[in-house]
Amino acid sequence: MNNPTLEEAREALKQFWGYDSFRAGQERAIQSVLSGNDTLVLFPTGGGKSLCYQVPSLLLDGLTVVISPLVALMQDQVDQLKALGIRSAFINSTLSSYEVEQRLVNARNGMYKMIYLAPERLSTDLWKAEQPRLNIAMIAIDEAHCISEWGHDFRPSYRNIRDELTDLKEDVRWLALTATATPEVRDDLLSSLKFRDPQIITSGFKRENLIWWVKQSDRKRTDVSKTVQKASKMGSGILYCSTRRDCEEFAGYFSQKGIITKPYHAGLEPKQREKVQREWVSGSVPLVTATNAFGMGIDKADCRYVVHHTMPFSLESYYQEAGRAGRDGEISYPVLIFKEGDTTYLKERIEQSYPEYETLQKAYNALCDQLELAVGSEMDSPQPVNMASVARRISISAGKLKTSLDLLQRLGIVSITKLESQKIGIHFLIDSSYLLQLVDDSTPQKGEFLDTLYRQFGPKSHGEFVYLKEDYLLDKLHVTSNQLRKALNVFEAQDKILSAQYLAESTLVQLMEARTAKLHIDHHQAYSYKKILLEKLNYMHRYAVTRMCREVFLRSYFGEADAEPCGKCDNCTQSNRKEIAHFDKSDITVIKNILGDGLKSAAEIKKKTGWKSAKCKRVVGYMLRENIIETAEDGSFKIID
Repeated sequence: MNNPTLEEAREALKQFWGYDSFRAGQERAIQSVLSGNDTLVLFPTGGGKSLCYQVPSLLLDGLTVVISPLVALMQDQVDQLKALGIRSAFINSTLSSYEVEQRLVNARNGMYKMIYLAPERLSTDLWKAEQPRLNIAMIAIDEAHCISEWGHDFRPSYRNIRDELTDLKEDVRWLALTATATPEVRDDLLSSLKFRDPQIITSGFKRENLIWWVKQSDRKRTDVSKTVQKASKMGSGILYCSTRRDCEEFAGYFSQKGIITKPYHAGLEPKQREKVQREWVSGSVPLVTATNAFGMGIDKADCRYVVHHTMPFSLESYYQEAGRAGRDGEISYPVLIFKEGDTTYLKERIEQSYPEYETLQKAYNALCDQLELAVGSEMDSPQPVNMASVARRISISAGKLKTSLDLLQRLGIVSITKLESQKIGIHFLIDSSYLLQLVDDSTPQKGEFLDTLYRQFGPKSHGEFVYLKEDYLLDKLHVTSNQLRKALNVFEAQDKILSAQYLAESTLVQLMEARTAKLHIDHHQAYSYKKILLEKLNYMHRYAVTRMCREVFLRSYFGEADAEPCGKCDNCTQSNRKEIAHFDKSDITVIKNILGDGLKSAAEIKKKTGWKSAKCKRVVGYMLRENIIETAEDGSFKIID
């Protein structure tokens, strides 16, 4: 395998992304990957992790496989890469089996530099059959904290990655990336991935431009209103809410207050969400009231504030969401509005997310019955499921069904994907020879249309419905949505050669193994994670109520032992107020006058003031934290201009 140079990496960065140099840490990470080391990258949100595998992928001979847990992010990343002229694709459960097969053939033929996969894909028969034929140069594992039970988004399928890829060549590069890894998570993921002499590249969790703030309040809506209206004068921001209703209500409220605001949540059409996202990035909509899905993969440097109306379940989630503020290095404000009842509410939510075994069995049976699967039957591809019908089968609430299926998904028993774009399903009712004869006998226009349609859906559509994105079909067929539906209606109602289905936003489900009469669940595997989540919630609560420096608390949680008080967060500011009570404000003027004559050492300041050492340290320390003075290279002090 070739060993590209760092200079070649810089040239690729300039050619495709237009940057002259890498950010702090990126260069070390890329050098490690190019040298063939097993590498773990720990960068904060907005630290530029994706370039650490995207740049090397362009230089290595072969395919880079990016394992990512988020379907929406795969699409965004691939769209961005294609816009840069970089050949890439994704494979996940939103695609038909025909599309998956075609993309794997393309990958085998060297048509892509990168291919994005959900981790569950590695265990499928199709992947296992194709993997030996792929020229894989690198495995990049994004959101690598999902490997660890101590990670805030633990997914069991992530723990199987190394075992599923055990047949890869020895010289394949391995790279894991995350923004939020505590020491326990780091050690766990390195062990699970079997990294040998790993290079750990971190830029640290310090964000000097962020002023961390917590407001404890029993009148949260009032304080959210005051906070957002004050912060909005600085520029764009995000208000995170836990419910769609809150997103809508706050959007209406702040719009009435003169702040252009739009909501963002799963209840909106995909095109609406995309529009809101574009408008926020451009600055035409300065405030978005959103659920926590907003912000994933969005590159906006000048977000000035992030306000949380609802406390997240973990410090990892909070750090990631709040860290979307101030990516350009300018002063920005992550603010948490908190009340004691928040913790109780979130604890109840965690408890409710772990239904008893009997409920899991009922949900599993109802799902299989809805899919018309007999015991022993397997699924080759995901199918749309009406979850309301499943809930009615066993007379449970939609919420309880969701938590049951979420747990079954975490256990790797089912795969569930929210379909967020219009899809069209086609099932041809005639055999291929008759269909091809019909193509030849039709008018040239109709024959060409039918031939192109058939080539998109493939032979598998003779035996079952195959689903493709409507936008994809419109592009291939060069027609409008209305024209496509009219044509399909003719083929269905008059020619009777096919059946068509139209799927708006829906849920796609696939059993990962054959249906069993009785669920075999490891109780420890199923329920031990609940204890971890409760412990993470406890740390989140401790952050909200602590009196120590917010930044020290966060950085200590992520394993940095040498963090110094930031001097800017709400707790440090409060301490500074108390500290200033120990000296007169005129003392600040005294030191200013002394430094007006030029640089002075601590000893010189003490001699000129005649103060005791303790008082000198208090006043000088306060002036340093308030950016009134700064330290010169020789250790002396000077006034900041």
